[in-house]
Amino acid sequence: MSVRVLILDDESSVLEVLKACLDAQHYECQTTESPFEALGWLERQPFDVLITDVRMPEMNGIDVVRRAKELDENLAIIIVTAIMDVNNAVQAVRVGADDYVLKPFNMSEISISVTRAVEKRALILDAQRYQQELESRVQIATEDLERLNRELYDTKEYLENLLHSTVDAIVTIDNDGKIEFANRGALRMLGYSEAEFQGRAAATLFAGGAEELRVLRGRITYDTPLQNYETELIRRDGQKAPVSMSVSLVKGSNRRRPALLAICKDITEQRRLQHELHELSIRDNLTGLYNQRYFYDRLKAEIERARRQKHPLSLLLFDIDRFKQYNDAHGHLDGDKVLQAVGQVVFDCTRDHVDTGFRYGGDEFVVILPEADERQALQIAERIRQSFEAKRFDELTLSMGLMSYRDGYSLPTFIQFADAMMYDAKRSGGNNVFVYNPEKHKPIEEAKK
Repeated sequence: MSVRVLILDDESSVLEVLKACLDAQHYECQTTESPFEALGWLERQPFDVLITDVRMPEMNGIDVVRRAKELDENLAIIIVTAIMDVNNAVQAVRVGADDYVLKPFNMSEISISVTRAVEKRALILDAQRYQQELESRVQIATEDLERLNRELYDTKEYLENLLHSTVDAIVTIDNDGKIEFANRGALRMLGYSEAEFQGRAAATLFAGGAEELRVLRGRITYDTPLQNYETELIRRDGQKAPVSMSVSLVKGSNRRRPALLAICKDITEQRRLQHELHELSIRDNLTGLYNQRYFYDRLKAEIERARRQKHPLSLLLFDIDRFKQYNDAHGHLDGDKVLQAVGQVVFDCTRDHVDTGFRYGGDEFVVILPEADERQALQIAERIRQSFEAKRFDELTLSMGLMSYRDGYSLPTFIQFADAMMYDAKRSGGNNVFVYNPEKHKPIEEAKK
């Protein structure tokens, strides 16, 4: 299978030279001058190597590297940069790039760098495959547990040393629902002494109590152990410990019925990382507000809740008046500061844990206001408008559209009218809040009739 290389540079001549060089080495190359197009390719198709410039009009190479790594953590990345951008190249390496080549470069440098990057990626993928193989072996070992049980029972001292060496919690539960055995990992995880744990009712450890334990027993047979079951165990101090649990049946020679063997892995850190990754995927990096992709999911959920509970729901949609002129006059860095200021104003002027702000795109923003009728929403909108105006970024102001949800309106209609109100505010001269008037506007569904 050929190695696929994506080449990103805002100079078409550089693209042609690099493609010709790598084509000659039988690499499969895709070229583009647009960082956004490059990220789109990476999102849709697998690539082995990304070659990117540092300085580009649409997006700098560091952001390209960061976002490319979010799409494929194993993607090999090579930075091509001028000597004056070496510090930026080093920073790109810190966020995930594998190598950088200085302009002007010769083809041998590129060839060597690509070869090294491909070899490094192959080693990483081999290591992952090896890890998967190890996990498969662990699974096979678990399935063989019943066959090995008598032999392991006869070598109790060895078994206990082995069990106590793992950080995972390993517990056996007898037919009466009592803790029969617990390794040191279980004691550390849940904060008990061995004397306190031995003979304890296992149901007291489960967040779901006796009913959860009963359901677990009902789901397990010798042929169907339960794997990767996520639940919460209750620590001695009352705190909950999230775990991933594998549960199987263990039959001994002196038992009428099999006992349960539970192996529990603490996934507190995994949960935290998953939460952080989720936040990164739905947050706008510049403003700290949520992004457009998450906006539609959240608005759909809030509309459903408003319909179900018959509670008010309002939507603010606004943009920055004369922002393009400001950006052109002051530069993108100052423009970014304005966008960040808008994000902070939204945080400061909305209700914590109730309202949600989003960067809708460019200099457009949206705020979802649950439990806020038109009057309350207008007060919040005015706070946002006035707070931003007080920042005094030259003549920059906000044009705001306000729409309160009405039963029967679809999500597109809801957004359409908030957007229409924003443009009415802008046409009136800006620095204003326009509120939806049902006498003047009809929803999309009615307008089609």
